[in-house]
Amino acid sequence: MACVAFLIGATSVAVGAPWWAVLVLALAWLVALVLAIAWFTRRPRAVVVLPVAVALLWFATVVGGARYLGWS
Repeated sequence: MACVAFLIGATSVAVGAPWWAVLVLALAWLVALVLAIAWFTRRPRAVVVLPVAVALLWFATVVGGARYLGWS
């Protein structure tokens, strides 16, 4: 989860994404962090998948924003 937090934190600087997109990504990361904490003992394999899912969400947001919304 920490690696994905750095991706989201650098999005506005590296990609030029607007503040609202970074805010939505940060909220998605917080939700995933809460799920990871809740699932840590019950579903340890799902905790491993959560950062991958958030990273894919970040990638889709960055590529979609660059392609369709003109982020550069």
